[in-house]
Amino acid sequence: MIENYKGWDITLNWDNKDYLERDTTKNNFFNQKEKWIGVHLLNGEKIYGSSLKEIRHIIDYPSLHAKYAKRFF
Repeated sequence: MIENYKGWDITLNWDNKDYLERDTTKNNFFNQKEKWIGVHLLNGEKIYGSSLKEIRHIIDYPSLHAKYAKRFF
């Protein structure tokens, strides 16, 4: 865990074995859009982002991120 932010456990997704296997056919092991992962501590919901700052922004302003807006409200 890198940080606990407003009930979300935020960490880097680099060491997740399933994550590496998913993209091995492209010679690009890490999708930069999904480098960081946030997991809600109460309901287990996951969000992905390219930076810690982006994850915090999604948590703070979910309505600005279309694919997360429906989940939070």
